[in-house]
Amino acid sequence: MVTKVLLATASPEVRDHLGHVFAESDQFELTASLSDGAGVLTALDRHPDVGIVVIDEAADGGQGHALARTVGLATPLIGIVMVVDAHNPGEMNTAMAAAMEVGARSVIARNAGLEEVLTRFEAVASWSTVARAAISAERNGGRGGQVVVVAGAKGGVGASVLALLLARAGRSGDTTLVDFDLGAGDLAAYAGVRTRRSVVDLAGVEGEVTARMLRETTYEVGGGLRLLTAPNDGERGEDMTPAAARSIVSALRFESNLAVLDVGAHLDEPRATAIEFADRVLLVTTPDLPALRAARRVIAQWDRLAIRRPAAVELVLNRRSSRDEVTPQLAERIVERPIAFTVPEGGTTFAAAVNTATLLETPTSVHTAVAEVGIAALSAATPVTLQGDEPAGVAALVAGTSARNGRLGAAQKRQARRAAREKGTDAEAGQSTVELPVVILIALTVFLLCAQGIGWATSMLTARAAAQEGARTVGVAGYYDRFGNPRDDVVEQARHDVRDRLPDWMGSVDDADIEVGADEVSVRVTVETLVPGMDLSASSSAAVYREN
Repeated sequence: MVTKVLLATASPEVRDHLGHVFAESDQFELTASLSDGAGVLTALDRHPDVGIVVIDEAADGGQGHALARTVGLATPLIGIVMVVDAHNPGEMNTAMAAAMEVGARSVIARNAGLEEVLTRFEAVASWSTVARAAISAERNGGRGGQVVVVAGAKGGVGASVLALLLARAGRSGDTTLVDFDLGAGDLAAYAGVRTRRSVVDLAGVEGEVTARMLRETTYEVGGGLRLLTAPNDGERGEDMTPAAARSIVSALRFESNLAVLDVGAHLDEPRATAIEFADRVLLVTTPDLPALRAARRVIAQWDRLAIRRPAAVELVLNRRSSRDEVTPQLAERIVERPIAFTVPEGGTTFAAAVNTATLLETPTSVHTAVAEVGIAALSAATPVTLQGDEPAGVAALVAGTSARNGRLGAAQKRQARRAAREKGTDAEAGQSTVELPVVILIALTVFLLCAQGIGWATSMLTARAAAQEGARTVGVAGYYDRFGNPRDDVVEQARHDVRDRLPDWMGSVDDADIEVGADEVSVRVTVETLVPGMDLSASSSAAVYREN
């Protein structure tokens, strides 16, 4: 997990020295560098995912300790590291004691080496992560359920139905199903309930979502299963904010054993926040090329926008049947992700349950598959991680490890596009795996046809030139003698001139291939073929013009 660092110093030497340290480390990232302490608290508000603040004791005209005390009081869970001017162990101990009095967790000398700086930063980052996790767990009664997001690669792949069945299968405990497809959610219709309250009603309270608020907003639709619906008026979905989405996800994690969020197939900031902070993300697709290509594009988009790494996305193949031309193995090659589990096609019984809003009561083969395979996959495997090697959950959520900083702004999208160009990634790379053999076969066929056509045309032009040479010989010598009989010597000379005009690579030409007449000379040559066993020839003739 990358820890973000904020630096406050007016010294170019300290800034350059620590800049080199950050450049050599893949565990720490310098988010901002300030020359004075006036903007430190503002910068922390702007970057809530900062884990360490490094303060030069000489900052603000030597008021670095006062600045550290202010930062510590405002953000007690952020680790503070003081940069001190110490040259021996005695001075370092004195500086450490002074730093501890103002709330710092560690100190480093101005000329400290790379290994020493990284060691102290790692200790402070570990303390900050553990402290935040402990405070969050205590505030929420120590509970920590699993939050699973179900997203569709495109509309119509069955993500909402799968979310409903996953929640139904996991309702042995306290389970909450959330319709986070804010503009077009229809889980209430699938569950057969009418609602007035929705998840948007929680947007106004943001950081104050409690268990009581969740109970008052959700609807009980089955034993142990509660439904938090999307608004009936789709335009109300615009009231949801990323901060509210994050608070709702946090509350669901600590108030439910299992929370299943259906985010639909479209992306906006609140849904991106839910995808980022979920423990598991299931991307649903169907065994057809348009849906699989869409799944590949969605995974690439989440990666470009730093919402979710491809390795943290689990692919679900829905509506699988033995009649499908696209096999699971081919689907994995197209999307470039392994399939977590497959869900079979439901048939007429399942379609009737969907149309009559009785999915929760009517058992089908799809219900069985989701209960046996889907829930087993979610419970047996270790939850995927959000960042680095740290497990997703309390620590990652509360520490605010958001690579997007709560926004999908235009600047970030431009940066993502630049990164994609630099890496030379191709959004259609997976499709080439399927189409490459066909493309190679077509290209080879076209090449062979073109090469054969060029060979035939060359042979025909050569035959025409040879025929003209023979016709010139007949025209000069004359075809008939004074008695009106064909002259054999002229015919033989014309054939000889034709053969001399033909190149050696054409091989021998028989007399039968050269027809010499009084008015025309015809030549037929054999064309070399690229296909074994194929016979091809080219013929041409030239008129005889008598020269008196």
